[in-house]
This record gives sequence, structure tokens and C-alpha cells, in this order.
Amino acid sequence: MQNGVNVSHLEDEKHNKKWLMHGLSLILLILTVIVAAIPGVLYIMRRADAQVALGNAKSLRMALDAAATEHYGSGKPFRDASAFGGVTEEVWRQVITDSNVSGDFWVLQMDESGYEVQSFYYQEGDFTVTYLREPLTYKVFYQQEFIRTYKR
Repeated sequence: MQNGVNVSHLEDEKHNKKWLMHGLSLILLILTVIVAAIPGVLYIMRRADAQVALGNAKSLRMALDAAATEHYGSGKPFRDASAFGGVTEEVWRQVITDSNVSGDFWVLQMDESGYEVQSFYYQEGDFTVTYLREPLTYKVFYQQEFIRTYKR
């Protein structure tokens, strides 16, 4: 004992404070790394979802081409600009079933014969895919709503 104070107790207190500071520093470092990694992880997840939307658009294109060939061979109409998707209801059902896509599509442009899709628009969640036959191009866009206002 020194001046009525237990020396080992003071040393224990200093030791505990030192470990507490190291522990808090370590926790702060870990949280900083996690916060810094979040945007990168979100980007990777969005990129994976974009790849899925692109794959679905490619399946959709193949299903549209198959339906167009079938309808051309049988002389049935394919395009209907006034219908949902820009194709006849029969074609729309067939394409959705064959491609097994979860989004919506709209045929934007056809060739002169009316049986070859030149461009279409595909929407799946927050992703939009545009297709252009010449030059063969797919573009995937990500859209996220930040503000929505309603006027009643």
C-alpha cells in the first residue's frame, strides 16, 4: 500500500482502461471497413440483377423470333400496335410462356414484313433493357426512384 491506495488496484484499472480503448478502437475500425464496403457490395448486387435482366431480355428475343417464324409460316398476324406489348394477344402469351420472363416487354419497331423485331423495350423491376437488331445491341439501365409526389 502506498499512501493508503492499493498499487495493484491502480495498475489493474490502467490495464482495463487500456484494453477498453483497444477494444473500442478495434470496433471502430471494423465498423469503418463495413461502412466503406457497403457501396461496393450494393454495386455488385445491382450488377448481378442487371445480368439477370439482360439474360431474360435475350430469352425474350429468342422467343419473339420463334413466334414470328411460326406466325409467318402459318400466315397469322404477329404485330398489333394497339395491343399490350405491340404484338397480338396470342403472340404475347406464347412469348411470355416460352421465354419465362418476369417482366413486361414492348415491341418498338418491326421490319417491312412485319415479322422481324428490330427493337424492343423490356422492363423488369428497376431495370430496363433495350434491344436493337442492327447493330446487335442490348443496353441495360438501372432506375431508382428518389422522390415521388402525389397531387390529389
